[in-house]
Amino acid sequence: MGWTFNTQDPDAPTIGPLITGVATALTFLSFVTVCLRTYVRASLIKAFGVDDCIILVTWVCAAGFAIITIVQTKWGLGLEHIDDLPAENVYNFGLLQYMGAPFYITSILGFKLALLFSYIRFVPIGAYRHTIVSVIALCIMFHLSFLLVQLNLCQPARKQWDPAITYGSCIPGVPFYTSMASITIVFDVTVMLLPFPVLLKSRIQTRKKLILLGLFGLGIFITVIQIIRIQTIEQLANYIDSAPLILWSAVENNLGIIVANVPTLAPLVKYYHERTTTGAASSSNNNARGARSDGDRLSSSLSLSLSSSNRGLDTATTLGGGGSSSVRDATEMGSFEGRWMGCSRRGNGSTDSILDSGSADGDNRAVTPGAITKKVEVVITRT
Repeated sequence: MGWTFNTQDPDAPTIGPLITGVATALTFLSFVTVCLRTYVRASLIKAFGVDDCIILVTWVCAAGFAIITIVQTKWGLGLEHIDDLPAENVYNFGLLQYMGAPFYITSILGFKLALLFSYIRFVPIGAYRHTIVSVIALCIMFHLSFLLVQLNLCQPARKQWDPAITYGSCIPGVPFYTSMASITIVFDVTVMLLPFPVLLKSRIQTRKKLILLGLFGLGIFITVIQIIRIQTIEQLANYIDSAPLILWSAVENNLGIIVANVPTLAPLVKYYHERTTTGAASSSNNNARGARSDGDRLSSSLSLSLSSSNRGLDTATTLGGGGSSSVRDATEMGSFEGRWMGCSRRGNGSTDSILDSGSADGDNRAVTPGAITKKVEVVITRT
């Protein structure tokens, strides 16, 4: 069984899988940005507004258009040759196309309104604010007119999808779609460029300003898509010629949603950046404090032990030609006993001796585990 239902040739060439893949991927990507936006606006900064409600409805419409488009590919959308389209598929094909139009028009209106209402939040009361409100009103009226004409393109409306209806009349599709796409380009450019004067005069950091300008400038790519759509409209001659038009429509509305969502995610990026930076700095400070505390405790223990040793030091020295002297140091942490092993006369009349840990006869004494062992060197000068 091929991709399209009821085809005589199961391997009939079609771009149905391509349309399905693009629509699914972009709808999922726009869904991710909508979820992140909702989290930021509702939970992180607690400032959920009208523009956020609009973008939720817009995504639902875009998802509805994607679902209808995917189903339509099973009924013939994407076939490369009209002869491969079964006659029994024409009814469902036309009905799905009629059903998809309201979802598409509502979705392209929605992301524009979301952007315009978000502009109002940071624009002070004045002429510029009135300009934005006027653009909102014009945008709504145009897209509403577009929708009403689209739904009533034929009289009776059923003629748009039912080939059995031979009476009635339809508005020529190509001139209508071309004019609507051209006006849509005007609104796209207007909406994307409206914030530029305010951003250029704002006091935010230059880096952030350039990022925002770049994001809104990305919306100009939607205009490029509209130009491509106009070229595909001019090629409409039969049912299956609408495949490229519908494909680019799925790209347009999802990209518009993404462009409207990305600027609202700045608090999320800042939040996780600060959290990561703070966590790393806190860990580094804790390690440093821990190392200093261990060093302080070791230094204190050593100082206490040495002080105690010095107080308990009892040294007996016997002067004489081959005599020996012994040194005993007792502390509360341990003990050691050393003995002079001998003396050697130097030319300058001094004698050096080295303290060993054993007795003269090689007897070694055990050192208490954990004890601090000190070496003491005593120089005896004979006069």
